Amino acid sequence: MTYQELDCVHAAVDIHEYLVRYGRISVTQSKEKYGTVRVYCMLGYWGFYDAIYPGRMWVHWPRWLHGLDMKYGHAVMQVLNKLIVPYQKRIYRRAYKKAVEKYPAIRENILRTADFPRLLDGL
Repeated sequence: MTYQELDCVHAAVDIHEYLVRYGRISVTQSKEKYGTVRVYCMLGYWGFYDAIYPGRMWVHWPRWLHGLDMKYGHAVMQVLNKLIVPYQKRIYRRAYKKAVEKYPAIRENILRTADFPRLLDGL
């Protein structure tokens, strides 16, 4: 593994951790692939489970609580997402900005495969 690929791995991990910690953004996968940084994520929440356990696919709740989340959680989160998504967009941009500042040598590799490139205009 080259130093550039290793920097891509570290950048992907940094972005992943920042998104989950400060934005509670569901990151499904982060990795280095072909010398680029890949961080796959989703903004907003489908239900309460997404907000409490971002990026986790396994439901740890009892069946009855999971049923309530599936029935009512989406309706409640549609309203809350109007407040949550703008905040998450700022966190998304900030995570990528910090990664570009920390790893300026691989700036293009970080920004090339971002999920939401419009949010990163000007970096």
